[in-house]
Amino acid sequence: MTGVATLYVYALAVGFAAAGVTGSVWNLVTGENPRLKFREQSTVFTPIGAIAAAVNAPLAIFWTGLWKAFANPVLGLLLIAASLGWSFLQGVFILTTVFGLK
Repeated sequence: MTGVATLYVYALAVGFAAAGVTGSVWNLVTGENPRLKFREQSTVFTPIGAIAAAVNAPLAIFWTGLWKAFANPVLGLLLIAASLGWSFLQGVFILTTVFGLK
C-alpha cells in the first residue's frame, strides 16, 4: 500500500475504533446501545446520548447494511458505503482535531 492509501485506511480504522469505544462505554454506563430516542421528557443525559449516538452511528449503520445486504444488496451496499464514509470523516476529524495531525 502506498503512503496515502495507508493514511486513508488509518483514518477509517480510527473512526470505527472511536465508534466502537463510544458504543461500549455508553452500553457499560446505561445498559443499552446508543441510539436516538425521542421521548416526551428530556433528561440531562439527552444531549450526551445524542452525541454518543452520532459517534457510534458508523458502526450501527455498517451492521445494518450487512444485515440488509442479504435481502436487498443495493440498499445494503449503500448503507455500508455511507458508514465507511462517515467513519473516514470521523477519523479525519479525530486525527486532526484531537491529535493535531496534518
